[in-house]
Amino acid sequence: MLTRWRWAIIASGLVSLMPALAAAQMPGMGALSRRLPAALKRESGIEVPQTINIVNLVVQHRPEMALTDTQFVRILSIKRTLDSTNAPLYRRVDSVQRLFKGVPIFTEPTAAHRDSLTAGKSVIKEMTADIDDNIADAKDKMFALLTTPQKEQAEQIADKAKKASEAAGRGRL
Repeated sequence: MLTRWRWAIIASGLVSLMPALAAAQMPGMGALSRRLPAALKRESGIEVPQTINIVNLVVQHRPEMALTDTQFVRILSIKRTLDSTNAPLYRRVDSVQRLFKGVPIFTEPTAAHRDSLTAGKSVIKEMTADIDDNIADAKDKMFALLTTPQKEQAEQIADKAKKASEAAGRGRL
């Protein structure tokens, strides 16, 4: 049989756990994760401009392009070099973009946050310009291997991909 003293200790322990139990029932608000509720809207952080990689598109559309085996092997070599050159740039762009996830709409950003957001946007701009330059160099090397009809077809595929990505939002192709 429990004494009043033990009942008081058990009751106070249960009462002290009530806020934690209530918070655990809220969506996105567990004891271990301090996230915002899913219903709270967020402003967009840093937007990354479209990157259309014509070399990847040509490799993906090999049958339509009627590439010879020799062309395909050389273009694949150009693609691999381009991918390894751009990989650190893409990683940096992704990390900066994740760093500056949007803030809740009703939150006023501080001056320091605005300054760092401006710096982050300039880093994104610089990195995407470098990526675009690398793609342009790889495109020139690839076009040296293609016939005139293949070049025209590659441009059409790239234009179609650019229009589709603009309609769908942002991303990499």
